[in-house]
Amino acid sequence: MDKNAPNKPSNLPIELTIEHEQPHSASRDDVWSRIAAFLSLKSKNTRYTYTGILKEWCEFLGTEPGSSASATRILNTSDGDALRFRKWLQSRPGENPRLEMKRSEHAREIAKREVHQSSNDGTSALHSNATIRKKLAALRRIYKFLIGTGIKSDGNPFDVDKIPPPSASSGQKRPTEMIDFSAVKKVIDTPDESTPKGLRDKTVLSVLFGGGLRRSEAVGLRIGDVRRTTNGTLYLRLRATKAKRDFDQALPKWAAAQVEKLIGQRLSEGAKSGDYLFVSYRGQGGKAATTRPLSTSGLYSLFTQYCRLAGASKYITPHSARATAITKLLADGIPHRQVQEFSRHSSVQMVEVYDKRRIGVEENPAKDLDFD
Repeated sequence: MDKNAPNKPSNLPIELTIEHEQPHSASRDDVWSRIAAFLSLKSKNTRYTYTGILKEWCEFLGTEPGSSASATRILNTSDGDALRFRKWLQSRPGENPRLEMKRSEHAREIAKREVHQSSNDGTSALHSNATIRKKLAALRRIYKFLIGTGIKSDGNPFDVDKIPPPSASSGQKRPTEMIDFSAVKKVIDTPDESTPKGLRDKTVLSVLFGGGLRRSEAVGLRIGDVRRTTNGTLYLRLRATKAKRDFDQALPKWAAAQVEKLIGQRLSEGAKSGDYLFVSYRGQGGKAATTRPLSTSGLYSLFTQYCRLAGASKYITPHSARATAITKLLADGIPHRQVQEFSRHSSVQMVEVYDKRRIGVEENPAKDLDFD
């Protein structure tokens, strides 16, 4: 892209700028501005994801994102182009499966897939079906928006009737792994809470397991978001969650006590209600507290570190704490509707997915199959 091109708007909500190389029709000139407007309505993480998908789509089309050439190609895309893009994605490198394989074996798997285009069974280091499905859905929504604005009028090339997406439940490489219920307390008790950073870390683990929080929800907490009901129940005010709503998340007594301990330490250091609950540390040994919030990547690192120290699987992620908490409530016989309130899912069907994972193998009649 020409860095000296004039009239590049600087206020686009994504890292895409409009290139004016030569005069062209108003509709084409408007494409990237409309796409930027569409993305501005999304959350930060969604904008980041959609921007990457758009860049990949433009790469496939042989153009630069934000250019007039890419705007033209986007408007002239057919369902045939979309179908070729889906097949192209099937040969793209992706996450390695949770299988012990040598790098050379992964490379051979990729080369083999490029030739044969076999179905994805989740054992190769290529795009998973779920990833391909997500990318096709994102482009379908973008084209739907462009059609709604009148910029594109010849149909959605990514319509599901034209380009059926692959099944997200097939060929999964990295489904969330849960932590054994008996190991949860060991993980939580691993940090040394005699130090400020250790106290923070133990409290982070407590709210992840006790409240089923997502990473973004945990790092966004402020001291003033910790509250009590008139009956004395401690809860967290979760702001602008994934469901685009604010939620009040109650905590069990053991997690609530840990949060209160951290708040007491923070207030003694002069923290205010508007300060972040979980701050980052820097310096040698991470002993110097900052005013900046703990990052999502920092939370990921501390979670996986303590899980490894406690002897949990190396494939555990912070989302494992959420999945473990939801599954434990279901195992304890809590009704699905009540668990939905805890998990803050948009529908009870999402909760049922966790229940199916929990009882699917345990209730399978194969366990009792005997030929003696």
